[in-house]
Amino acid sequence: MVSYESIYQGASDNLSPSYSPKAYDIGTTDMGTLGMAQDARTANQLGALKTTLNPGQKVIEIQGTSAEVWESVPEQHIDEMRRVMKLTGVKPSFHAPTIEASGFSQEGWNESNRESAEKQIESAVLRSQRLDPDGNISVTIHSTAQLPEMIKKVKTKDGEVILNAFAIDPVSGKAQPLEQGKRFFREGEKFTGKQIKFEPQKEIDNLNELQWHNKLAGINTQISNGESSIEHAIRVNVGDEQDEEEKNKKIKKGYEIIGKLQAGVDVNRLGREESLTKEQMLDISHNANHSAIYFKDAYANMKAIFDSAYANASGEDKKKLAAFAKEAAPKVKNGLKFKPEEFQDFKEVVSDGLKILGGIKTPETFKPLNDFIVDQSSQTFANVATSAYKKYKENTPIINIENPPAGGGLSRAQDIKELVIASRKKLVKNLVKDGMGEGQAKKESKKLIGATWDVGHINMLRKSGYSEKDLIKEAEIVAPYVKHVHLSDNFGFEHTELPMGMGNVPMKKIMKKLGEKGFKGQKIIEAFQWWQHFGEQGGGNPFKPTIEAFDSPIYAMKGGPSWGDPVGASSYYSGHGPINTPIHHSVYGAGFTTLPSDLGGEIPGGNQDRFSGTPMQ
Repeated sequence: MVSYESIYQGASDNLSPSYSPKAYDIGTTDMGTLGMAQDARTANQLGALKTTLNPGQKVIEIQGTSAEVWESVPEQHIDEMRRVMKLTGVKPSFHAPTIEASGFSQEGWNESNRESAEKQIESAVLRSQRLDPDGNISVTIHSTAQLPEMIKKVKTKDGEVILNAFAIDPVSGKAQPLEQGKRFFREGEKFTGKQIKFEPQKEIDNLNELQWHNKLAGINTQISNGESSIEHAIRVNVGDEQDEEEKNKKIKKGYEIIGKLQAGVDVNRLGREESLTKEQMLDISHNANHSAIYFKDAYANMKAIFDSAYANASGEDKKKLAAFAKEAAPKVKNGLKFKPEEFQDFKEVVSDGLKILGGIKTPETFKPLNDFIVDQSSQTFANVATSAYKKYKENTPIINIENPPAGGGLSRAQDIKELVIASRKKLVKNLVKDGMGEGQAKKESKKLIGATWDVGHINMLRKSGYSEKDLIKEAEIVAPYVKHVHLSDNFGFEHTELPMGMGNVPMKKIMKKLGEKGFKGQKIIEAFQWWQHFGEQGGGNPFKPTIEAFDSPIYAMKGGPSWGDPVGASSYYSGHGPINTPIHHSVYGAGFTTLPSDLGGEIPGGNQDRFSGTPMQ
C-alpha cells in the first residue's frame, strides 16, 4: 500500500512533535502584523525589495545596518522603494547604520567623535523619512556599536555576580578596567576574613581617592623640594636668624639676590654689594635654579589638576576654585616663563593652589563608563531627534534604540530603559529651548524616542547562566518603552539569527509581557544568518517558517486552519509545490493519469475507436 510519506515529501516530519512548529508553543499571531527585514549585505535594497514582497507580508524593514552600504544606496532607489511599497500597501521601517553614538573608540572618547557620529546618524534618519514621508517611520538604531559589556555580570548558583567593570576619565577620555581582585580590608566595614564583594562604584570611589591623594602628594613634594633649596641657600649664605621677623627679612633679602642673579647681574659686583663671596653667590644661584625647576613642575601639575577638578566640581567647591583662579591668574600672567621679580608671586600661587585643592571634596575624576556612555549617546539621539523634528514636524521618524546581542555594551533591559529616559529628557530640553512648552515637549519626546526589543539578542544571556525566567524579567523592565520588535531565534550561545521556532527564545511569554504594557508596534523577522546559508540555495524566505512557528491563520477571517496546522503546508502554501497534486489522484483516483494517452492520460494505447474496436482514421 502506498503511504502519504512516499507521496508528499517531508510529510512525515510534520507528524513528529519535536519538529512540529506548534511544539514551541509560541502562540497564534496574525501574519499581517509580521514583517521581514531585507538582506543587510546588499546596497541594492530596491532589488531585494522585490524578493521580500513575494510572500505577501505588509511590513518590510529596509536595511542600512552598514554605514558604507547605506550611503551607497542612491536617492532614486529610495524614491522607487517608496513608490513600490505604496502600490503594494506595504508599511516600511528602517534599520539605521550601526554607529557608536557616544563617540567612544579604541583611542578613547572625545566630543568631536561624538559630533561626527551624530551627523552620520542624523543623515541616515533624515534620508529614511523619504521611505514614508506621510507617516512616522520607525528607525532602529543600536545603543552601542562594538563596545563590550561595561559591567560584566553572570548568573551563578549563588546569584548574580559582577566580574569586572570599566571607568573613564571624562577629561582625558581614557577608560580603564576595574578588575575583580582579592580584597579583604575595607574602611568602615567589619573585618570577616572573607573576600569583599566586587562593587564597581566603590572601586571607582577608591580609585578617585587614591589618584587624588597621589596627585596632591606629588605637588606637595615638588613645593617642599623647591622651598628647601632656596631656604638652604639663604640660611647658609645670607644668615639664619632665630627671630621670626629678622628671619623673614633675610628670606626676602635672599629672594632679591636670586632675582638679580636670574636677571643677569654680574656675580662679582653683586657679591660686593651684598658683602658675599663669589662662592656664596654661586651657591645661591645654583640652588635658586633648582628651586625654580621644582616650582615650575609643581605649577604645571597644579594647573592640570585644577582644570580636572574644576570640570568635575559643583556647588561651594566650584566657587572656591573659581575665586582662587581669579586672584591667582594675574600673578602668573607669564606662566612658566615668569620674570625674576615674579618668582615670589609664582611660588605663592603654587602653594596657595595646593591648599585650595587639598580643601575640596575629592573630584570624581573617574566615572562609571556605562553611565558615561548613556550620557553621551543620549545627547546624540536627542540632538538627532531635534533636528528631524525641526524639519518634518508631525511626520518625524521615530528613533527606536535597540539592544545589541547580550555581552555587548548597553545590551540589557535596564540599560535601554535608562538610555531612552535620558534621551527623552534631553530632547525635552532641546525643544523647550526652541520655544516649545514643556508639556508638549514631553509628549513629543515620548512619541519620537522609544526602544526596539530584539528577542534573539537578549536570549544570549543564557550563555552567562541566566534562565528563561530572567529573560521574561528583562522584557518586563523594558516593556513600557518598546515601540518595535525584532524577531530571531537562537540557542542562547551564538548570534545565529534563525527563524522563530528553531531555537529556544521564549517568544510567547516575551510578547505577552510586552503586550501587557500596550505594545502594538511592528514585529520584524531578522534571520540573516539562516538566510545566508539557506536563502541563496533555494531554501527560500525565513518568513515562511516563522509564520508556521507563530501558528498564523491562513485566511484573513482567522476562522480557518493556520500555517502550523496542515500536513505539508510548507510545501503547498508557499509556492514550493502544487496544491492539487497529480500524484494524489493517480494513487487515490479521481484523476486522469491512468487513462490512455489518447484520452488525455498517461497510459500508452493504440489509436482506435473505444466503441467499435476499429482504428480511427
